[in-house]
Amino acid sequence: MNAWAILYETRNKKSLMVAYCLVCMLIFSLPVLAATPGKIVIDVARTSEITSPVIYLGEVARITAPDFFKAELARVDLGKSPRAGRMKQLSGNRITAAINAMGLNDNDINIQVPERVFVKRASQELDPYRVETALGHFLSGFFPKDGFKVKAFNVRGIEPYPQGNLSLVFDKRYTPSDNGRLSVHAEVWVDGVKEGRLTVTGRLSQIKPVVVAAIRLERGQIITPADVTLRDMDVFGLQPDVMTSVDQVSGMVITRTIDKGECVTRDEFRQAPAIEKGAVIKLVAQKDRLSIVTLGVCKEDGYPGQSVTVQNLTSGKLVRGLVTADGTVEVVF
Repeated sequence: MNAWAILYETRNKKSLMVAYCLVCMLIFSLPVLAATPGKIVIDVARTSEITSPVIYLGEVARITAPDFFKAELARVDLGKSPRAGRMKQLSGNRITAAINAMGLNDNDINIQVPERVFVKRASQELDPYRVETALGHFLSGFFPKDGFKVKAFNVRGIEPYPQGNLSLVFDKRYTPSDNGRLSVHAEVWVDGVKEGRLTVTGRLSQIKPVVVAAIRLERGQIITPADVTLRDMDVFGLQPDVMTSVDQVSGMVITRTIDKGECVTRDEFRQAPAIEKGAVIKLVAQKDRLSIVTLGVCKEDGYPGQSVTVQNLTSGKLVRGLVTADGTVEVVF
């Protein structure tokens, strides 16, 4: 080969190298999305169970694609999810249209989708026992620990709830009724979102030791500690009139006849008089250093610190005096 031929061949090789480099620079300078992503296959299942409040393609389809495109396709929004435990139908055409809206090359994507797709929202159940336990904790803020029970417990409004962290929030405006009837509302929250409202009803029972008659108590009888005793009873409907200590009734006068074992209440007693009507008492008249003591007949029941009318047995005159704790009447001048 002569020198001219060698020079010609060398120049051709250099031209080819330059052309190759220019093509490579052109290819790599184009936007990424314009590049061919590789073959994409989307296989949509006929039935799927999802957890999120929005139906995403990634939850109902198996996607084969390069990582970047797979992540974008998985986030394709197919609409709002059904309520927890419910099912929703999607048309295959709707799913296909949502995928095609991304603008991918039809030659690079293979969509396999049924004519009808059924999507169910995953759910969790709320055990009534859990509601009752939460109610007990809520009510403990009103009553002593273990000082009450809930009878005839009933809860309305329970339904399937979305999966997640479920909590109950009871109505803070609730106040216990005097007759023990219970009716309170509770909101159901899942992951910080309100999902429902419950109505809890029942009857509260609060057990306390209360004063009951140990024997039959006759009207007008002055009560001694031996006449009454303490017994555990349900005090709802009786508060605040129930008596919880024997000392509260000792020395009091019962105003009605009460059978043995019957609970006694505050309005069934009155204070026993220090001096009964018709009793002969000591009558004291005192002024300066002069003190005169005589006997008199009390004309009415007398109570310590209160004034009563007394008939002086010596003079027969009626006088007014103050009753002392020991049953003496001091004449008021």
